[in-house]
Amino acid sequence: MGCIGSKERRSRAYAVEETGSTEFYKIDKDKDVSTKPSATQATKTVQSNTGNNGNIPRQKLDPKDFQFVNCKGDVKIKTPGSINGQSFIIDKCENCDIYILDYCGQVTIDDCKGCRLYIGPTDGAVFVRDCADCNLAVVCRQLRTRDCSGCNVALYCRTKPIVESSSNMGFSCLDLPYPDLEGHMRHAKLSLFHNFWYDIFDFTPKDGNWRLLPYGTKTATLLEPIPSEAAELLKAQQQVNELATSTSALPPQLLLTVGGSPAQHQQPATNGFSYMFVAFDGAKHEQALQLALTAAEKGWLLRTNEAKLSSEAATALAADAGWTKAVGKVLSNANVGCVGLELSLPTDEAQTLKRQVSQLGGHVSDSEVAGMTFRTAGLDG
Repeated sequence: MGCIGSKERRSRAYAVEETGSTEFYKIDKDKDVSTKPSATQATKTVQSNTGNNGNIPRQKLDPKDFQFVNCKGDVKIKTPGSINGQSFIIDKCENCDIYILDYCGQVTIDDCKGCRLYIGPTDGAVFVRDCADCNLAVVCRQLRTRDCSGCNVALYCRTKPIVESSSNMGFSCLDLPYPDLEGHMRHAKLSLFHNFWYDIFDFTPKDGNWRLLPYGTKTATLLEPIPSEAAELLKAQQQVNELATSTSALPPQLLLTVGGSPAQHQQPATNGFSYMFVAFDGAKHEQALQLALTAAEKGWLLRTNEAKLSSEAATALAADAGWTKAVGKVLSNANVGCVGLELSLPTDEAQTLKRQVSQLGGHVSDSEVAGMTFRTAGLDG
């Protein structure tokens, strides 16, 4: 089992969905296709018109607007609103700076060398194949790498990242947002609390295939030198943060998680630290985010997750955490998933944070069993 599509059979011509159109083509990208799909290569879906909608001219999308191919030493940027959920192709690029600051349906990155790439929220998979010495920042539902070497990935991922037939791959938690990122994550159905960047699944396990980069590795450092055009778009984030300090609204944030114990990242010994598992019901996402940011400042934000719990699962979690059955009932009654945070804090800060949890309407436990139970609840893969 591996990444779909071989180099020989990978298509070089792709169709894109026509936004606002009454008809579009769906193409099997794993088969060789011509620029215009034939009847056997495409399935034509026609939606019925009502009223005068049939008289509205269709918006024509050019496939060339959704690909960067054979670029050498270029700066390529897609700004918010330029992709709007379409698939995007990056192929045979060398020594390029590529910034996709919009949400996508799927992204394929093939045969790239020495590039620096930022890939905005992707509802499907980001495929990275046959790439070498590239640094990437990626927000996605699924990451699949194959036949890559010497690449570093700053990552926000809904599922376990996949490594296959690759070597010297480095992974860190992405910490470089842009102003529209939070909205784009909503379009891509991604949560701030879903990030399994550290939980690598290796199809071809061997020492040296991959490693976790030191905690606190800056995404901006991996992407240096950041071109001035991209830097201007990212600088806007500072303005958003400054404006947010005068309001109750939280600025767009990415949560910097350790992904395990600090010792995994060659950090100082954590003697004198206390483990805490905190859960919030689905109506308290903002409170959970507030606490996660506070915990990251005062200690270690180990892992986060968001999941809907059945009555049975919530009851079992409450039992593991030492909570009452009433807490389990609250956690299972939410219309949206409840949020769980695993923290490691200095002992003298732990009691203060526990009081803050209570004030915010959360539930706290010292049980690592409860944290282990919840950390992969609802994980797709």
